[in-house]
Parts: sequence; C-alpha cells; structure tokens
Amino acid sequence: MAAEPVTLAEALRTLADDALVRLFRARPDLVTPLPSDIVALAARATTRSSLARALDRLDRRELAVVEAVVVAAPQVSRAALRTLLDLPNEQLDATLARLRSLALVWGPDDALDVAAVVPDLLGPHPAGLGPPADDPRHADSAHLAALLDEAGAEARSVAERLAAGPPIGLVSDANRTVTVESARSPVEQLLARGLLVARDARSVTLPREVGLHRRGGRLLPAGELDPPALAGTARDQALVDRTAAGTTLDVVRLVEQLLDAWGAEPPTILRAGGVGVRDLRRTASGLDVDEPTAALVIETAFAAGLVAVGDDDGWLPTPAYDTWLALEPADRWARIAGAWLYSTRVPGLVGSRDDRDKLLPALAPDVERSVAPDVRQLVLQVLAEAPANTAPDAEAVAARAQWLRPRRMTAFVRQLLDWTLTEAAVLGVTGLGALAAHGAALRESEKAAAATLLPLLPEPVDHVLLQADLTAVAPGPLRPELARALASMADAESHGGATVYRFSAESVRRALDGGRTAAELHDLVSRHSATPVPQPLSYLIDDIARRHGHLRAGTATAYLRCDDPAALDALLADRRTTPLGLRRIAPTVVIGRQPVKVIVDELRALGYSPVAETPEGALVLTGTRAGRTAEAPARAGTTGPREPEPDVLMAAVRAVRAGDRARASRPAGAAVGQLRRTASAEAVEVLRAALAGGWSVWMGYVDQQGGARDRIVDPVRIDGGWLTAYDHAAGEARTFALHRITGAAPVD
Repeated sequence: MAAEPVTLAEALRTLADDALVRLFRARPDLVTPLPSDIVALAARATTRSSLARALDRLDRRELAVVEAVVVAAPQVSRAALRTLLDLPNEQLDATLARLRSLALVWGPDDALDVAAVVPDLLGPHPAGLGPPADDPRHADSAHLAALLDEAGAEARSVAERLAAGPPIGLVSDANRTVTVESARSPVEQLLARGLLVARDARSVTLPREVGLHRRGGRLLPAGELDPPALAGTARDQALVDRTAAGTTLDVVRLVEQLLDAWGAEPPTILRAGGVGVRDLRRTASGLDVDEPTAALVIETAFAAGLVAVGDDDGWLPTPAYDTWLALEPADRWARIAGAWLYSTRVPGLVGSRDDRDKLLPALAPDVERSVAPDVRQLVLQVLAEAPANTAPDAEAVAARAQWLRPRRMTAFVRQLLDWTLTEAAVLGVTGLGALAAHGAALRESEKAAAATLLPLLPEPVDHVLLQADLTAVAPGPLRPELARALASMADAESHGGATVYRFSAESVRRALDGGRTAAELHDLVSRHSATPVPQPLSYLIDDIARRHGHLRAGTATAYLRCDDPAALDALLADRRTTPLGLRRIAPTVVIGRQPVKVIVDELRALGYSPVAETPEGALVLTGTRAGRTAEAPARAGTTGPREPEPDVLMAAVRAVRAGDRARASRPAGAAVGQLRRTASAEAVEVLRAALAGGWSVWMGYVDQQGGARDRIVDPVRIDGGWLTAYDHAAGEARTFALHRITGAAPVD
C-alpha cells in the first residue's frame, strides 16, 4: 500500500485531473501565470498573497478547522481536531476534504499540515487564543484546574474574560515580580502561578492552554460552527417570480429612456470625471425615479458597455446600445443584470464623500471597489440557500453572509450587503425580498437567466387601445419598434402592466419635428389600434400638421415668412409678441431682434407653430438626436474576475502535468535550459518518432533573444525547417525553427 503524501506537492500530484480543475476554479490565481510543474504549483499555493485570498473565501467552519490545525501544532491529527471542535464525524470529514481540495491542508490524518505562513495570516491570536505556555505542565488539565482553584474566584473570572478573546489585558505594572505569597489582586494571583504572562510593562497575555481549559477544551462555543438560520417572511415563489419579472421590464425601460435622453442631450463630463449633480437630478426627474435609482441605472448601463465618453466631452450611448435594442426584453435584462453582478462599480457610493470630503458623482473613477462582485455573488448565494417560499430578513442575510465569509465582513462590506439587497430588488433579481428564478439562474450565466425569464414575461403586443380623451392604453409590453414609434408622438403617463400614453399638441409636433408626416402618423395609429381611431386624435394630428411649418423662421437676426399675409397681420397684432421686436418688411416677411431659437420657442409657447428653415429654405427638423460614441468594447465598464472557462482550466492541468513529467525525466542536477544537447539530426529523429507515436517531447530551445528554455511539446508537423507543435506551457500550437532546437528527449 502506497504511503500517504506528506508534502503539498506530493498531495497535488496524487489528485485526479478533475480535482485539479476544481482547485484552479476555486483559486484562479494559481494559474495566472501558469506554473511550470507541480512543484511550482505547490510553491505558489503557499505564497502569502494566494493563501490570504483563499482564507478570505472560507466559511466559519472551514476557517475554524484551519485555526484548529494551527492551535494543535505540532501534533495535529484528525482526532485532535475532533476534540477541539466537537464536530460530528461527517462534518469534520467533509470540511477536511474541502480544505484538502483547496490545497490549504494536506498530509495524513495523523499528521495534518498547513503552510508555514498561515499562522501569520490568522494573526497573533488564532481563534482568540494566546501563545502556548512555556511551562509544559500547563498541558495537564487537572494541573490547570488546581492552579485556578488556588487563585480564587475573582482570578478565575478574569481568566474567563480573557479566554473569550482577545487574550490580552492591560495592567499598571506587569513587570513587577510577584510571588504566590505577595499576590494581592486577581491579576497578580494569575501572574504568580504562570496563568498569565507579562508581554511588556503594561499588558499581560493568557496562555493558550489556559484559554482552552476555560473554554472547556473547545476551540469555539457550541453552535458557532453551524450556519445561522435564514428566518424571514413566507412568500409564494410563483408570486415572487412574477413580481420580479415585472420589475425587469421597468429596468429595461429605464435604461432605454436614459440612453435615448443622453443621446439627444449628452450630459457633460466633469473635470475629474463623472456626471454632475445637476445632470443626475435632471436624469432622475426625466426617469421619474429618485437619485439613488438613477445612479444605479446609469452605473449599470455603463458597466454593460452601453454608455461611454463621447468625442465632444459628453456621455453618449455606445454602438453596443443599438445592438442591445435589437435583443428580446429577456436578453436585454440579462445583459444589464449580468453586468451589475460582476461590476466593480458601487452605485451606492454615488453622492457620498471620499476621505478628502469630496463628493463622489455618478460614473466617477473613484466609485469602484474590487470587493463588490464577490459581495453581490455572496448575497445571491445566501438568498439561494433560504428555505423554499421564504424571503429572508436583511439581518438574517447579513448574519449568514458573515458566517460564510468571516474574514471579509468589514463595515464597508456590511454596507455593501444592504446596497446589494436594494439594487437586486430594483433590478428585478429579487421579488418581494426573495430570489427570483431568473435571479438564481443569473448565478449560472446570462444566457440561463434570459431563458428562465422569458416564460415569465407577457407576450409583447403590437396594438394599443385608443381612447376619446387622447390617450392610448398598451395592454401589455409593446413590441420594441412600436414602443419607440409611439413614444415619438405621445408621452407615457403611467407604466406597469398597462402603459398609458397621452397625445398632445406638443407630442404630435415633436413627431413632425422628427421628420414624420401627418399621413405617417395617421397610418401608425390606425394600423396599431385595436379600436377605431377617435375623431379628436385625427383632428389633433391634422390641425398641428396644417400649421406645422406654415410659419417659418430664419436669421436676419431672425425672420418670419408666411405665404398668408393675414397670418402675419394676426401675429403682429398680438401684443404678447412685442418683446420679440418683430417688424414687417414685406407683405409675407417679418424680421425680429431675437435669435431664431428664441423666436421659435416663444411663439410656440404662445400657441403658434413656427418651424426653422435653412438659408436655402429647407425645413430644419429638430428630431431627437441619436448621438453615439466611437466604437467601444462590448462592456466598457470595469468588471471583476469571472470564472475561467473549463477548457482553459483543463489545458492548464495538461500543461502542469507535462511540466511535472519533464521535471521527473530531467537528469539529476539539470536545471531548466540545461537539457542535454544533441545533434540537430538526432533531435529531429526524436521529434519524428514522437510525431508518429503521439507522445510528448521535452525540448530545449533558444529563442531569438538568445534565451534558453525547456518546453514540453506535442509535435504536429515537421516541414521546411520548422516544427509545428502544441506548446503545453503556452496552451496553444506554435512553430519552432529546427536549427534553434538544442536537444530533445521523450517525456515518459
């Protein structure tokens, strides 16, 4: 029977390929860059930075087992851990298996080990315990009990408080020599018997053995190793899904409204980057939401790559926005929600102040925190773990999250948890406080989320119900092209299951300004109305269209011209136009002192319908501007790291295995770049044999800069002085000049 592995490298070497893939998935930093072999992998897995990241992702039970290994050193056995933690055998076995799979614990059950740097990372007081005592007799529980009895009840109370952690106490003079006979205070009683140890003149420490004794031999109190319950409110899952699905349509609509508005009138970029407070308020007012929600919509659109900096120092939609508009609503939502989940940007920081008391605006560079994606995924994990048909309370979510990531629960992370719950509700990831089905699928992929959401959404409709009061009711979500066409000639008054649009003189004029004709407007409403077109709407369109462009404005400073002199007579007789300084210079022409835009806006406010014209006499149609940035990446926002693809991880496993085989076959004392040199013809023969036999070759190669390096390759073709081979370290096929190959030998 083979001996159990003792070192981490030996333990990693015994893992199956799928186990190494799971290790790389859980600790992706181990393959960036790719280690050359198993020994290099083990070395990287025990570095301080890599271990710190791994420890930060342990839950309370897993962290307690690591702490127990440190506390029980040097004789660390499974039996010792069982005594320290009082865990059921199945829980201890499962936790140890998990820690072994993460390369945090290794060795046989009677000699478990961790990296030398782990005690440092856990701090000076693992599990709240002090350092080991110098007196070996303190290992005897009966001896400690006798000493504590001698010290008295007050001294035992002091030891009890320090045993709960931290094990440090402050005193007036810890260096003064105290004997059992001269001890007066409870602290002196403990010092005299070695139950407290002076750290310096002002502080004392409770030895580890004493702390464990006062804890009853347990590392942690009973129950602390069990996850807290996720108590909450009873919710019907079907209702949760429907509620959240309705919210997703609102989110998609808000993003579309935002970017259409910014395409027409881009907000300027602040000198330090971001969107000004006034622009944020105007955006919130236009979207009819509060400022935090507006900031969330803006930041999420940015993270999804739908908005970026334009050429004229303004924020504009990107070309990706047009692609996004062509998607189905479920896919549009999934794109937004996925960007939010993995974005390092924190909308909750918008409006707060930084360390220099400067206000943080939306889209500012400083509204980024690398921990954000992990916290959002943690919150979704907690919500997914809640009992069926339960919406867990915020405090219960925070308590479970703290148990799952005890080392990461800072005050900011706690605040980020609350923001995440709020944002998830606004984005439709949750409904009524519970995780929706499509929110749970988002943890898998955007594609899965869209597929889950699709059946929950109502079928888009291609008709509206026109009312005599100049309103149109959309009985469901409209087809995107109809929704945009209708929005161009009517204003949405309410949203929800049924959206209400109102036609007005201003909205119809807006459509005509955008280049539509009266005939096109009549055709639009007649084709898409499930009811007869009301007469008032037809009259409104005809009336506005008849007057639209009848009166035209140009520059003199400005002029007005009209083929009907009587219309100009009425205009000049209107005392309300006096401030415009209008003066007639011909029967059909009037000039004014004000600029064209001022005259047009003022006359429209007075009930007239002038339209500006070019110097050539053509109409100036002022439809909505559809500004766009130059080509930008699909996701312009910063995102956190995503899980590597399975085929990438498997390629990494193959490369590390090949490197390990090469290391094993390397002659004793040989270093990388020192493979035995062979004649070119001999090396080529080895490569040809490997090509025919389908096996790997350890190959020495000198690059163009003169650097020598050993590689593991699988030959694919030898032709014209070149070798084409799969390079395991690079994870891809490459070509090598045969004259630069210094040696070749079979790996196995």
